[in-house]
Amino acid sequence: MSTSTKTQKKHRRARAGWLAAALALIVSPAAPAQPVSPLSFDEALQLAVADSPRLAAQARAAEAAEAAITPAGQLPDPKLTLAVDNLPVNGPDRWSLTQDFMTMRRVGVMQDFPRAEKRRLREERARAEADREGATLVAQSAAARQEIATAWLDQWFAQAQVGTLAELEPEAALVVDIARAQLAGGKGSAADALAARGAAVALQDRLTEVRRDLLRARSALARWVGPAATRPLSAPPDLTALSAPPERLLAGIEHHPELSAYGPMAAMARAEVGLARAAKQPDWSLELAYQQRGPAFSNMVSVAVRIDLPLWGEKRQDPLIRAREKQLEQVEAEREDARRMHAAELHADIATWESAKERAARLANELVPLARERTAAALAAYRGGRGDLSAVLTARSNEIETRLMAIRQQAELGQAWARLNFLLEAHTAESQ
Repeated sequence: MSTSTKTQKKHRRARAGWLAAALALIVSPAAPAQPVSPLSFDEALQLAVADSPRLAAQARAAEAAEAAITPAGQLPDPKLTLAVDNLPVNGPDRWSLTQDFMTMRRVGVMQDFPRAEKRRLREERARAEADREGATLVAQSAAARQEIATAWLDQWFAQAQVGTLAELEPEAALVVDIARAQLAGGKGSAADALAARGAAVALQDRLTEVRRDLLRARSALARWVGPAATRPLSAPPDLTALSAPPERLLAGIEHHPELSAYGPMAAMARAEVGLARAAKQPDWSLELAYQQRGPAFSNMVSVAVRIDLPLWGEKRQDPLIRAREKQLEQVEAEREDARRMHAAELHADIATWESAKERAARLANELVPLARERTAAALAAYRGGRGDLSAVLTARSNEIETRLMAIRQQAELGQAWARLNFLLEAHTAESQ
């Protein structure tokens, strides 16, 4: 048997093996799909906070500022001095390091000694900066949790709208069938059949619109939780209860997460004022040097003390002091403006939450059941020949709008709840 024949048989056996494997994959039963667990509200918060690049970046900034506290209060590094003094540049000893008795090779160490008050103020400024970065982390965490909560609730209510309209589709089809049956039996008109069909198509168009809104809401949530946004959502939290009563939120406006950074910012500004004032007090430095001369001459040691002379304070230090004091006043004014703004926002959010809670309850408990009963009564009358189709379509349109309004009201309640519910948690995190 030739070599080419053996090779062809080998290739045929390989192809047969591949074919058998493919058939086995086709014929074998598929593994049952694992059920997908719903994405709960708390799990979404945990996923998003744990994987947020924004919060990770701010956490690194807080750690960096914390690490800079201790060095800020230390003495500066000493300085090494290497020099040649009194080197001749002409005459018979020019460029010689050993012939002239005044020529010296000098090595020394110099240390600056800023005043202890300045070092303390620099450390206070660094500590205030670390506190500011930590407060910013708390505020960003609260803002992120609010955004995540809003995104999760937006998707949940978008799903609720899709489910509501999908639930009404069979009823719209039933009305179309009844209208056609009435027309076939000589009891209805072609206009009624067309109106029923038009209402069904309009419902399908609304369903397409809310499905688009659902995809948008899912994309917004995917920004925070990634692929988990495609999982079904579990029941939402109780939107009628806050983590703290509104009175406590109003009383704790000073601990609003957006205001928490102003305290450290004011501390930084006060430290800057103190440093500007301390600049009028002189610092000093000490230098020790060893000077080596030629072999015919003795070596020497030098000690030098340098002292700053802030003699023209009215032109240098005093204007800087006034500038730092104005910056402190600026921070305090900005803090008061922010406090008033957030207090007004908090009052508005509480009013929105309380109003939305009341309206949502009224819609769910009274208006939606009434709209359903009206539709059922109109449809029953039409089927029994005691009513017209226009009353059925009007009742159905009113029911659709009422049910969607109830969902939108719940969504407004959820947005207000998300803005309010994490303020106290942010204050607790700041305290910790």
